[in-house]
Amino acid sequence: MNFSDLLTALPGSVQGYAALLIVVCNLVTVFIRPPAAGSRWVLPYRVISAVALNIGWAANHVRPGRSDSTTTR
Repeated sequence: MNFSDLLTALPGSVQGYAALLIVVCNLVTVFIRPPAAGSRWVLPYRVISAVALNIGWAANHVRPGRSDSTTTR
């Protein structure tokens, strides 16, 4: 099952809202840095990252206590 199958399984009246939720969560993860390890914001940030579909290449941004400046390139 891929992502488009998941969205089409939802009723038509909800599909737009689901897509909007994903986009908004993605924007949150773009503009807000991951919280420090041990912070009370780690769990909410991980939930938002999961809803934003931050998987694969974007998964390194989900880890608390890690920012772009600490990743190797």
